[in-house]
Amino acid sequence: MGLKLDEIMKNANKRFKEDIITQGLNEFSYKRIPFTSPRMNYCTFGGIPIGKITEFYGEEHGGKTTTALDIVANYQNSEDDRDVLYVDAENTLDVEWARKIGVNVDKMYILQPKSQSAEEIFQIICDSVDTGEVGLWVLDSIGALMSAQELEKTMEDKTYGGIAKPLTLFGKRIEMLMQRHKCTGIGINQERQDMNSLYGGTTTPGGKAWKHFCSVRMKFARGKFIDEKGNELTRSAENPVGNIVMMSMTKNKTCPPTRRTGFYTINYETGIDYLRDLIEVAIKYDIISKSGAWFDIIDIETGEIIEGKIHGQASVYELLNTNDEILEKVETLVDKIMKEN
Repeated sequence: MGLKLDEIMKNANKRFKEDIITQGLNEFSYKRIPFTSPRMNYCTFGGIPIGKITEFYGEEHGGKTTTALDIVANYQNSEDDRDVLYVDAENTLDVEWARKIGVNVDKMYILQPKSQSAEEIFQIICDSVDTGEVGLWVLDSIGALMSAQELEKTMEDKTYGGIAKPLTLFGKRIEMLMQRHKCTGIGINQERQDMNSLYGGTTTPGGKAWKHFCSVRMKFARGKFIDEKGNELTRSAENPVGNIVMMSMTKNKTCPPTRRTGFYTINYETGIDYLRDLIEVAIKYDIISKSGAWFDIIDIETGEIIEGKIHGQASVYELLNTNDEILEKVETLVDKIMKEN
């Protein structure tokens, strides 16, 4: 008579020196790298999941790279002191903008390929992650890569599959390495017209397998421009000071699918407008009560009005920008209620 099931399970765990088989599962929640924007943290239940691949994709100037740099900056300020590997495949990384976002560029490994194939770049990422010294990698962007097959042929020669095949192999390998080393990945991708569809629409380079490897996929688009007071402007505005970044969640296997759309604000001089987004979340949770053009800041735990009869959202912004005590109270209330939800 052979071994019993319980013995097979124990032997498997002993063989691989880790508990890969359990009877039942404990409740599990993903640790996350937060965004600077409270609104984005609200939509993603705290940020992007650690140990998984997240894809940022969308139209040009949609905010994908800025969002990735924001995650890099917050990761560098976390307790995890491992390195960041940033693959600038397009050779267009704006170092000054990265610093404005809060990235410590001098402590980030930046790979800017010259004539390397996608396979060679993927191998560098895998080797780097396998050292255990990289905690976050960013690939910007998938659409800019060329497979070895494409590089070896002339413009007249036809190629099939593009980077889909090497990207599929990369996805298999990097997912295993990331799980082993608790590393996080961000793949930035472009949105292009789907030439194979009879009905139009868009698609992203890299094939279908890559989408499978991404636990989270977030689509970005540029929203309306804003002026110095946060008022929305038309698309034809000549001198905006910033714009809204629109986000929609197209795949999320790490939290409930109840918050599918969001946005945050970029100021071209100061980076991500934390205060403006904090106000949006505070309104969402009724910490800031809105009645027409009038606002009250309320301690939702006691019902006490912290500050009342504020006229206009711009005045609320100015109050929080100049009164550290009230700002701290609002931040504390927002942080607590977000953790509870």
